[in-house]
Order: sequence, then C-alpha cells, then structure tokens
Amino acid sequence: MHSILMLTPYLPYPPVSGGRSRTYNLVKRLVRDFHITLVCFGRPEEQAFDLTPLRELCEVIVVDRAPSPGAAKAALLSLTSIRPITMRLYTSPQFRETVHTLLDERRYDLIHVESFYMVQNLPRDLPVPLLLAEPAIEYLAWARYARYARPIFQRPAIALEALKMRIFEPQTWAQATLVGVMSEVDRQLVKRATPGVATALTPNGVDVDYFQPGSGQRETDVAVFMGDYKYFPNTDAVLYFVREIMPLIRAQRPNFRLTLLGKEPPPRIRALGDDPDSGVDVRGLVDDTRPFLTHATLFVCPLRIGSGTRFKLLESLACGCPVVSTSLGCEGLAPVNGRHMVIADTPREFANAVLKLLADPRAAQRLGHHGRNWVAEKHSWNHSAALVADAYLQLIGSDEKTVLRPRQLSSA
Repeated sequence: MHSILMLTPYLPYPPVSGGRSRTYNLVKRLVRDFHITLVCFGRPEEQAFDLTPLRELCEVIVVDRAPSPGAAKAALLSLTSIRPITMRLYTSPQFRETVHTLLDERRYDLIHVESFYMVQNLPRDLPVPLLLAEPAIEYLAWARYARYARPIFQRPAIALEALKMRIFEPQTWAQATLVGVMSEVDRQLVKRATPGVATALTPNGVDVDYFQPGSGQRETDVAVFMGDYKYFPNTDAVLYFVREIMPLIRAQRPNFRLTLLGKEPPPRIRALGDDPDSGVDVRGLVDDTRPFLTHATLFVCPLRIGSGTRFKLLESLACGCPVVSTSLGCEGLAPVNGRHMVIADTPREFANAVLKLLADPRAAQRLGHHGRNWVAEKHSWNHSAALVADAYLQLIGSDEKTVLRPRQLSSA
C-alpha cells in the first residue's frame, strides 16, 4: 500500500467547517487504498475533542498553533513583511521539524498539501512528488473582500494582502509537481497565473448518504444560511442579505424569517438575533444541520466574496432543499439555472427568486428534487476521492521530483 504524507492547516475532526469536512471525508475514503500520515495544526480547544474517529483512519500528528492575532497585531504583521500574513500564521519551527523528521526517517510515495501557505513547512529538496490542493484561490478571495470590507478604512490593508498573495500563491503553484483545483473555473485561474503548471481536479464533495431529503413537510416562509462566521465572506453575505434583500421579501411576505447556523457569529449578527423585529433567528453552531436543511423552505447563498466551491450548497442540495444563490456563491459547480438551483445577482433579482419559490411550493419541491439528483451524481465524496486517488497514482512512481526555491522558505 502506498504511503502518503498529508499536511493541513487545521485539525479535520470534528468536521464542522468546509476545510475540515474536506480533509476528513477524503481521508475516510482514501485510506481504503493508501496509508496516510496526517500532520496538522491544532489549537488547544480543537485538541480537546475526542479524535478517536480520525485516529482510527490514519496516523495523526497535531502541532500546537497559537491563537489568531487581534486586529492591531495582524496589521503590524502585515506591514512588517513582504509575505502574506496567512503564510506567517501557518508556519512554525516545530511543524517544520516534525515534517523534516518524518521525511528523514520514513519512506513516503507522495506528499499532499492542502493550501499553498502550508508548503513553506516542507524542506527545500523533496524526495517525492508534491500534490498541492488549493481549496480556494486565496488572492482572488482577498481581492474580492477588499471591494466590500467594512469599515471602509480596512480596504487598503486587505488589498495589500491580496497583492502579496497574488505574488506568492502562483510562485508556490509553480513549484508543485501537480496543483489540485476545485473546479474548471479554478483551473483556468491557475493556468493564467502560472502558465505551464500541471493541474488536476481534486474537488470538494458531499456525503449523499448522510445528507438526504426528509420525509416531513417543509416550513413556510423560512430560509436558512450557514457558515463559519470567522470567515469574512459569510458575515458579509448575511449582512448584505439582511440589509438589501430581506426588506424586499418582507414587503410582500412579512412573516419571512432567516435562520442562521454556524459558529462564532460576530456582534453585528448576534444583534440581529436579539432584535425581535429583524426576522433573523441566530442558532449558532448546532450538532446536526440536517433538521434545518430538510425543513426550511429554501436555502439562500447571497455570497459576494470568496473563492472555491461551497460545502453549504452541496449539503443543502443533498437534503433536497431548494437553493437561491449568487453566481459567485455557486462558482465552480456549474449548475443549470432554474433546474438545479436559481441564480440571482442583484438584490431585486434575488428577492424575486425567493418570493417565487415561497409562493409556489410545488416548483420549490421540483427544484430541490433535481438539485438532490444532480449532487448525488456529480458531487459525492466517493466521486471526489476517486479523482484525488487518480492524481496520486498519476504522480506516484514518476521521475519528477520537487525542489522548493529558498525564497519560498524565507522567514522574512
């Protein structure tokens, strides 16, 4: 059985966010054919969970990670280095030493790294090929964030970080043996930024056995949205929906409510939940999202910022929940508008799409049915893991080796 060394920026259990879900579900399926050693960062509160389900799948080595810096320290870190702040936060002497020791003492057939900013933890000369999977195009996500960030005075600093990533991210792609992308959209972005780089689809997916349509009736006039609100695109999406779209909906459907799921909602979102007239119900992190996805009238995805593909959409669709999304929200998934979901980009278009589904439950049910069938066929984790396994086998045994440039490993 081939041995894989996998590096991730987070502890993938419990799988309560997109990146964690990706790693856990891929490992769960890849270990049928590969032996995996997983090295990841983990904060103390994350390591407090019972990691037995993950350790039963693979060898897990967790390296302590310091808490994220506050705004003032983050600004200082940004201004005192040419490297993006994300690169500075996801490296440590202990992590590098752990990886170096493993490569010195053991034989691996392939190194799989999730996210470009983790590559800096590798030694310069690698004995085996490197698969770098990019769950999102970071420089694009930050550039989009710079257009909408509030307060407005933060936008220049965010644009600076986007510029740094625009330099360092493609440099890292050029040094990988193969770059794994989430979609054809991301493939074209990588190809334009780094001509000649080899790419392969290593997409996100959904557990279609776990997420299934419910048998009961859906509620009336209830939409749901979910996400990790530390991730700025999710907070922006909620505030955008509440400020610009929801008033248009409630003008015709005054009983319409939005339920928010997900961890760490910021004060601005918690305040909406505390206001009885807002129409917003903030539930926070829940043990199981399926009761909400199988009973809500529809799922809304009003994202304006970000990159990559959205787990929240795949999970909602797998539960047969009708979806209304922006074009950016469903970027990379290639749905058919009006059959798999409804795509709307202006506040008025989005509100009208929601109102139409609220007024026609049969049309909403058809939309949810077609969406479920589509993700089961095209976006299951089994399908995604098979593509990753194909990428592994393409690289294992190849003559290509990877040499990382010293500049990439600089601590400046």
